[in-house]
Amino acid sequence: MRLSAVIIGHNSWHYLERNLASLCFLLSDSQAEIIYVDNASTDATLREIRRLYPQITVLENGRNAGISIARNRGIRAASGEYVWLLDSDTEASETSLAAMLSFMDEHPEAGLCGCKMYGQDGRVQNSCRRFPTIGGKLQTAFRILARRLRGKASFSGTQDKRYDVNAARPFEVDYLIGACQLFRRTAQEKIGLLDEHIFYGPEDADFCLRMKQAGYKVFYLPHVSMLHAYQRASSHRIFSKINVHHLLGLTYYFLKHVR
Repeated sequence: MRLSAVIIGHNSWHYLERNLASLCFLLSDSQAEIIYVDNASTDATLREIRRLYPQITVLENGRNAGISIARNRGIRAASGEYVWLLDSDTEASETSLAAMLSFMDEHPEAGLCGCKMYGQDGRVQNSCRRFPTIGGKLQTAFRILARRLRGKASFSGTQDKRYDVNAARPFEVDYLIGACQLFRRTAQEKIGLLDEHIFYGPEDADFCLRMKQAGYKVFYLPHVSMLHAYQRASSHRIFSKINVHHLLGLTYYFLKHVR
């Protein structure tokens, strides 16, 4: 099999309805499969997927196991030469996928690639990023605190350097956000699965870093695009459960990689 699309969700049918409709072209392709991993949804997700898309492989977790565990379950079940990780709030196209697969076929040095992502507001998102740094994260935290305490950002630290998301040609990056990652199965088998110590946070950065450490390249394709509604999991409350998970994930990431 050539391609396995792996999608995870938790009470996400309002996004998945559009996501799966955009992927219908895969259902008639004998060399492709869609695997959906559910993180203990209580909405209409499971009922509607089984009713509308019986061809999709559905895997259920008895609890919300987080991103890495859910995606790894899908990766283990996948049969494709390429695995395509997608967030439930994305909408893709056959043209975009074909361009990404063609790029991977033509560039054996590439372990993983992703594409330009537009938000619902029409703006291009920052989907290709530099690896997280302790200093950068502290500056972000100071800005958030200043904005909440004074109603505006008063901290004037330097911004992390960003890539040109509108560049004319594909280019190598540190990492791509997990909303859209197309990777070579042989590369994944060499580096292992997503790190399950990270519930929610920099599991995408960790995965790409290990790709690069194994000798593969990670590419951003600005000539390929898709929609990403950006279902933000983090909460406006600083000490919400999901933000604590994110902080723990970052702490683990830095302890693992910063020497």
